[in-house]
Amino acid sequence: MQVAHVTVDRGYWPAVIHARAGEPLRLVFHRYDGSECAERVVFSNPRLERHLCLAGATVVDLPAQPAGQVRFTCGMGRYLGRIELTDAPASELARLRRQFRQLETPLGTAFVFWISSLPLIALLAVLMLDAAAALAVAGVVLVAWVAGCLWAFGRHQWRFNRP
Repeated sequence: MQVAHVTVDRGYWPAVIHARAGEPLRLVFHRYDGSECAERVVFSNPRLERHLCLAGATVVDLPAQPAGQVRFTCGMGRYLGRIELTDAPASELARLRRQFRQLETPLGTAFVFWISSLPLIALLAVLMLDAAAALAVAGVVLVAWVAGCLWAFGRHQWRFNRP
């Protein structure tokens, strides 16, 4: 069975889920949004509605569907999501691309912060360190920025889709 994790926090993350047509799909919703809007999820096809547990996991099993789209919304229609069902089996490269796309925001932010901190690292290297030590410090700073941004963007929000 295909499994996809969806975080509910002022919207659905990811908002687009890619899955194979003709196979059942299990959606695991992780709700962190306490608003009334996020209490329910409503699916277009099959027509079903589920209550989402606050700060817990709610499993929704969808039957095998033909290729196409299945839309889902919150109870008030403000949060939108969709499932893209395709006939072709997903290649490993396509799966990796989807996973990377889900991480673009925190990794991009970490990269911008790292680039912004390079002048400070260069100044430190000129004043106190040799070139090899400066490169090591730059590497450690990059890892720290990535870890910090992934943590700040929410560890549950960036779970990988596994179609």
